[in-house]
Amino acid sequence: MSPFARDGVGAVERDVWDNFRICGGVVGLPVLAGYEDDPGLIAGRPHWDGTLEPGLPGMCAGGPRGLIDFGDALRVEAAEHAGRVWDRWREVASCHPAAEDESVFYYRHLAVAGTGTLYETSQEAADYRAQPAVRAWTEIAPTLARPDIADHFSFGWDPVGIGQRSREEYIATYEFSVLPSRNALTLGGWWYELNEAPLHGACHSGAGCGHDPDVGQRHQSVQSYLLALPADTLLVNVRCHV
Repeated sequence: MSPFARDGVGAVERDVWDNFRICGGVVGLPVLAGYEDDPGLIAGRPHWDGTLEPGLPGMCAGGPRGLIDFGDALRVEAAEHAGRVWDRWREVASCHPAAEDESVFYYRHLAVAGTGTLYETSQEAADYRAQPAVRAWTEIAPTLARPDIADHFSFGWDPVGIGQRSREEYIATYEFSVLPSRNALTLGGWWYELNEAPLHGACHSGAGCGHDPDVGQRHQSVQSYLLALPADTLLVNVRCHV
């Protein structure tokens, strides 16, 4: 953690935190069922005033990777269903003329002096929805909704985008979408923060860094890294203050 401290050392890009605390609670790590009392788990540290953060059943501040539950069963179910959705869209698309992506209609709307707030009621939006494949999908999407997996498993938005990714890419997106987003500091010394370029602890700035990141920047790449760690790797959850 020290290379990323806001302590006057290094470039501004590395000032990730000025203080941090090991913590569990609602933002902690979920414990594998049946191991809630394992002595290898880490408890959250007190606040600066000595008060303890309320603990939640099944949550911890850290522990061996093998004791942390990354929703294996839910991820499998999410991946299987996402695959079925991808296959169903391909079936629908094959029965109708090729549909254009909604972005085509949105920018067409802007080109005629439209605004983003007026798009939903515009003729261009109506033209997008009138495409045979999209119209057919509107009837099918409700049958594919899976709120038991996650609220966003409704598949009612732009269906054309489904086919713009490979089946594997589409499945990976939905598989990892059921896990909470996390920033991560890897064993190789890289700090990964969502929507930011990765930072290496040995370099003063991203521009002058000659190291190759050990993990891809996308959410599922960071999650894949955590999932693939050896079972005895110690994971610690920290809350950083900037």
